[in-house]
Amino acid sequence: MDGAPPPEEDFSGIPIGERLVHKNWKARVHGYEALVKLFQATASEDDPAFRQYISNSDLLKKIATDANAVAQEKGLDAILALVEFAGEGAARTRDAVIPALVDKCYGSARAGTKTKAIELTLRYVEIDNGGEATVLPSERSHTRAKR
Repeated sequence: MDGAPPPEEDFSGIPIGERLVHKNWKARVHGYEALVKLFQATASEDDPAFRQYISNSDLLKKIATDANAVAQEKGLDAILALVEFAGEGAARTRDAVIPALVDKCYGSARAGTKTKAIELTLRYVEIDNGGEATVLPSERSHTRAKR
């Protein structure tokens, strides 16, 4: 044996939807990265590319709570891109995503995950309130310290 690592598996042939729920975390990372590129390439907030993700809050919750820390952080990038490029339409996903961020991301050992979770929370507040910096009552209950 020459000790060379095995070649990386190519997940690009698998549809994005299947990559997002794949059992291999590297496939999920590949899917999350593809979503970021897809959302960045959209022409407007009404682009059809957003529909299936805005209407599937459970998938976004699953992305935000990915069991693999690296995949979870990349997943937050995908949700951030959705919220950034889909605009007000993405606000409908807030009720599923914010509790997942509080439960699984705010206490993460990865600084990048915490930072992205906070940024994502602030983005939701921004799009839901037209840029006004107010904390919504439903989020206030999630952010209280457990005693």
